[in-house]
Amino acid sequence: MSLHPSDDTAAAMEAAGLVPGQSPVPLRLPDPGRLFQARAGRLRQLAPGNPLEDWMGFVACLNDAQHLVATQPAQADSPEQQWRHDLAALLQQLAGRLPQTAEAARAALAGSCAAEQEALAGRIIGGQLGAADMIHAPFAMAALQLAWSRHAASLTPGSIAATATARACPVCGSAPVAGVIHSGAEVEGQRHLHCGLCHTAWHHVRATCVSCGDAKDLSYQSIDGQEGGAQAETCDGCRSYLKLLVEKKAPGLDPIADDLASLALDILVSEENYQRIGINPFLLMGE
Repeated sequence: MSLHPSDDTAAAMEAAGLVPGQSPVPLRLPDPGRLFQARAGRLRQLAPGNPLEDWMGFVACLNDAQHLVATQPAQADSPEQQWRHDLAALLQQLAGRLPQTAEAARAALAGSCAAEQEALAGRIIGGQLGAADMIHAPFAMAALQLAWSRHAASLTPGSIAATATARACPVCGSAPVAGVIHSGAEVEGQRHLHCGLCHTAWHHVRATCVSCGDAKDLSYQSIDGQEGGAQAETCDGCRSYLKLLVEKKAPGLDPIADDLASLALDILVSEENYQRIGINPFLLMGE
């Protein structure tokens, strides 16, 4: 994801008293036309030899379909209305391309009624998925990502209030899936939190807990030999943690793909009774 400010972003920064090249870029909105295609490629790059290799391959197939649907025009004005249009198109794109069990789940979801689909989406957004939901939830989540990414892409940075201590996505209100420590002349060392639903990224000050704001009780954990430079920023004040991904150590990283690939780190810190701040929906379903 490029973090060089667009004309709209530069104008918004100037209005807020921020200087492009000197001040942090406060907000980056997604580009659905390339986002899902790039993620599919990153998943396939990271999958070989990973304990989640088969699952990552399945998520890559979902992203292939998401990319194709993202190139089609939206049919509704709001993500709440658009997501079921995207779900229908996504399920059609995937027909005949999946293993037998996944194909059965796809067909069952395609044949379900609107009320059942809306109820499933509500449980996904509300973090209340049950065991019976897991087989259908990846398809619904992929459609929700499409609709919300379309919505975020339609906005202008100047229309969104994004503070440097925001705990949740300023567009859709979701918790961050991960933080990325960026590299490059204009963004060196800056941390942006990345939303797993609408794929907005927003600047957040470093060395403070995203959950409670504490700066005293932070520590950083990693696994020796793990590729990609993934770290867990743990807070002993609130016993929470956030996955941090380092762009210098993982060129071309994607927050959701690289988060999936570093599941071992989540296991490590959860065994020490830290609670993750935000959930990667595909990590939850793939466990």
